[in-house]
Amino acid sequence: MIDEAEAAIIRRIFTEYDRGRSARAIAIGLNRDGIPAPRSGGKGTWSFSTISGNWKRGTGILNNELYVGKLVWNRQHFVKDPDSGKRQARPNPPDAWIIEDIPALRIIEEELWTRVKHRQGAIREDILTERVANPDGPKIERGHRPRYLLSGLLTCGCCGSGYIMISDSRLGCAAARNSGTCANRKTIKRTDVEARVLGGLRTQLIAHAS
Repeated sequence: MIDEAEAAIIRRIFTEYDRGRSARAIAIGLNRDGIPAPRSGGKGTWSFSTISGNWKRGTGILNNELYVGKLVWNRQHFVKDPDSGKRQARPNPPDAWIIEDIPALRIIEEELWTRVKHRQGAIREDILTERVANPDGPKIERGHRPRYLLSGLLTCGCCGSGYIMISDSRLGCAAARNSGTCANRKTIKRTDVEARVLGGLRTQLIAHAS
């Protein structure tokens, strides 16, 4: 069944994206207005990934075909990593998908859905063109991010969220960047942080050795 209150939120997201707002700006607006994020029990927050997701896997609000009355099964399968033992998702080819039309559950009109898909495709093309023109440029939010010395180890002193790469050279608070729920807008060069940490370790090791 359609939850009309939640359907209104979905329509808002699609409409704002269609009007040119980014997924990040939409997420910040939803958090500012106190709208609960999906499956959060009213405690979680929106982020750009909740909205934009992964178009190939059909994840994210903007890629959920249930909103246009289509239920897609068998989009992916899982395999076990022989080293870690963890399950990893692998996409199935489109001809293996099972699609069931459920028009009674449509909440997004076809014209709006199509415009959103066109905008997503245009953005992907722009990103691909930029990659070809500038292969050494920043790749934030574009595929797998490179791992650095302190990746996953730094946290924001204001909210406790991770400090992440927000450009090709600087770190910043993930919550401030992606959901607007932290007021800490300070950034720092990655190389400066690494130099400070290594310098501190060196000093401590020398003091301990002596």
